[in-house]
Amino acid sequence: MIPSIHKRGSETIGLIRYLYGPGTEEEHIDPHLVAAFDPLSPDPGRDPKATYEQLERLLDQPVNALPASKRPEKHVWHLSVRAAPEDPILSDEDWAAIARRMVAATGIAPDGDEKACRWAAVRHADDHIHIIATLVRDDGRRPRRHNEARRAQAECRRIEVGYGLRRVAPGTAPPPSAPRAPNATRRNARAGSSQRARSCGRPYGGQWPERRVRRSSSTGWPPPAC
Repeated sequence: MIPSIHKRGSETIGLIRYLYGPGTEEEHIDPHLVAAFDPLSPDPGRDPKATYEQLERLLDQPVNALPASKRPEKHVWHLSVRAAPEDPILSDEDWAAIARRMVAATGIAPDGDEKACRWAAVRHADDHIHIIATLVRDDGRRPRRHNEARRAQAECRRIEVGYGLRRVAPGTAPPPSAPRAPNATRRNARAGSSQRARSCGRPYGGQWPERRVRRSSSTGWPPPAC
């Protein structure tokens, strides 16, 4: 399992639109929330009455509560977590549990911290999720993210053991492997068609740095790979 912390952005709505959108090559299938800091968070993927702007306002509320001069310039945090092609397809419940473990491990939302950062996890493919968070806690402070990339990697090693997934050696990129079998499909709820839920990033065997720094626009959205 590979975690990738993307470069921080300045526009929450931009990342939300990307995660729920069709993808650069129409590869996003049935985008929807699997978990969030608040279980009642709006899900524009599954609730026709929910909007991107509603989710943006909810996530940005602690940021906007600060005086303009105190707000961080780059307040949008983005982590993607990807399983190996040969791993079994995890359920939404599995990915929800993994998302909670990742935000706890990285310091975004430690277990039991009721004033932690706000976050949401979106799934739009079989093999990975994206976690978006805003970097102002509900108490107005900044999260403690020291060594977040290393801690994300360590948590993924523990997740691999717990879920019986492909083991990735610490500090190394996984070797190339065959793509997922063609019959790995998910139902596209909006289009009403069944198609393979393709990964929207690089092949699992590519070089996966712990932290990506390249941006494709002035605000960093969409990210260069997801």
